[in-house]
Amino acid sequence: MTIPIAYPVEEASAAAGVSRTRIFDAIRKNELTARKAGRATIIEAGELQRWVRSLPTRQCDSTAA
Repeated sequence: MTIPIAYPVEEASAAAGVSRTRIFDAIRKNELTARKAGRATIIEAGELQRWVRSLPTRQCDSTAA
C-alpha cells in the first residue's frame, strides 16, 4: 500500500473529515497551504495534518451528568 504524499481537495476533505468548502475556505484564509499542479489543487499530507492539529480542541466536560 502506498501512502500518498499529497491529496487532491476531494481526498483531503475526506481524510480530514471536513467539507470541500471548509478546505477551500482555509486555503483562502491562508490557514492551509495548497499547491497547483496544472489545474489541480493539491495539499501535501504533512500540511493537512498540521492544519488539522491547529484547529481548536473541544474538551470533554467530565462533570456533566
